Amino acid sequence: MMILCAIDGSRYARWALELLRRLRFGPDSGLLLVHVVDVDKFTKRKGLDPTVQAAMKQALELADLGGGDMLQHARAIMAPAWRAVQTKVVRGHPAEAITGTASRQHAGLIVVGSRGLTEFRPFLLGSVSRRVVVHAPCPVLIVKKRHSAFRRIVVAVDGSKEAHRAVDFLLQWPLPQTISLSVLSVVPPLPIETGSVSEKMPSLLEQVRGPLEREAHRVALKAVDHIRRRHPNATVTVAHGHPGQEIVKLAKSVKADLVVVGSRGLTNTDRYLMGSVSDTVVKYAPCSVLVVRHPRIQPDGA
Repeated sequence: MMILCAIDGSRYARWALELLRRLRFGPDSGLLLVHVVDVDKFTKRKGLDPTVQAAMKQALELADLGGGDMLQHARAIMAPAWRAVQTKVVRGHPAEAITGTASRQHAGLIVVGSRGLTEFRPFLLGSVSRRVVVHAPCPVLIVKKRHSAFRRIVVAVDGSKEAHRAVDFLLQWPLPQTISLSVLSVVPPLPIETGSVSEKMPSLLEQVRGPLEREAHRVALKAVDHIRRRHPNATVTVAHGHPGQEIVKLAKSVKADLVVVGSRGLTNTDRYLMGSVSDTVVKYAPCSVLVVRHPRIQPDGA
């Protein structure tokens, strides 16, 4: 599998590199380090003096060289842990350049820091990492903290194909058997307005909640049985509430290092709505997040 890691000199990018040094993927896996030169900073503007335009062109060339130096430094650091390390300087808008390169290189995983040097606050609307998740052709790992290893993982399941893919993708990662996995299934609130409640409503709600809770348990237990074939320390949690909020709440409670979600579940009909479950988790989870969508290349077993 080809893993694309985007770096920009920020501490989040350094944390991503440190993590990839410790994650031992299969011998056929390769690492592609990418640095994007944001062309918006060097956009030609009408009416500029030719001298200014020439200076901007020179600045863009220097940005290319600086990016190349950064990549070579990162390559030297990563080479002992990876048999094949490639580097690439790409010009363009950061998120589009990252996802476009991932598509052309048939990457099986994109790794990005949650914040870059150009982002003043985490997860501003339209930030690079969130835009990468929206447009990525493969799973995306967003590194939000410095991890020596993943020891506690929350896996959200809901019976959807995306959630099933997320579990399968994670199980092929090089994780120790001692890792602790919390499998969470959430019973969402029923879409009933308070003004429409009648005397019969409580009993009707109980009739509806029962099957929903049983289905949530069934989905979680099925995922846990699958996970325990490789990692015996997996537990089931069923929560009630808005799925994104409950996933974040559990991640905080168990002090998770990683949350794993599908990019679209049964509660999301659109490809990636702002405010959707996966978007809520990406924004508010206290740890790194793996968003899995239609992986075209599966990780090598380890």
